[in-house]
Amino acid sequence: MINETLEGIGLTKSEIKVYLALLDLGSSSTGPLVKKSKVASSKIYELLDKLIQKGLVSTYIESEVKYFKAVDPNRLIDYVKLKRKEIEDKEGQIREILPLLQSKYKNFESETRVELFQGYKGVETVFNEMIHELKKGDEFLVIGGGDNTSGNERTKLFFERVHKKRSEKGIILKIIFSETRRKTMKEIRLFPHTYSRFIPHNIPSTINIYKDTTILLTMSPTPAAIRIKDQKITESYRIYFNNVWNMFASK
Repeated sequence: MINETLEGIGLTKSEIKVYLALLDLGSSSTGPLVKKSKVASSKIYELLDKLIQKGLVSTYIESEVKYFKAVDPNRLIDYVKLKRKEIEDKEGQIREILPLLQSKYKNFESETRVELFQGYKGVETVFNEMIHELKKGDEFLVIGGGDNTSGNERTKLFFERVHKKRSEKGIILKIIFSETRRKTMKEIRLFPHTYSRFIPHNIPSTINIYKDTTILLTMSPTPAAIRIKDQKITESYRIYFNNVWNMFASK
């Protein structure tokens, strides 16, 4: 757990070995430190220099021998705070150049009509962008809703997060499920601004419709989404959705 935590704040595996070895030794010259940490002797000075720059190791000379010592572990908190500030500074810098980057992106946005997103991170990007684009009261239409993936716990948790963000923003979800999903609908109805209807046959994949965008989605075996930004295509899917929605109004 110690190694994983230290690696999580930005230390390399070799830096961690040297740092923990110094904590055990108290202070040391490079010879015993190489033996204790089991890192290559050719790398020891480079690793120590990096740890010194990070404020985690100090050095002193005694009897013409250079010694190294790990500083108080409380310094790790200061190191994390410094990393956080660096990230915040970088975020501020990105926000400053965003208008320029956005203007360049929008110059060619209309040329990118079809995009493929793969994996949970890719699909997450699609839905986050959708939630960002839609406003309170806007409609998000869905045909399908994962009839074949309802037993997948990771997929279930993924869509719970999506619907939580969507409902908190006041975006209206109208979704058409197959009849086999009626028993599990209690879970999604926990989220406000959600309306559903059911059709008797299974739906092999999921069609998501909003504004001028259509998303063709599958979550099994590997999550993937095809996003199509086209007004005519999306309008044809919207008409189809409304026809099916009205057809099963009393179901």
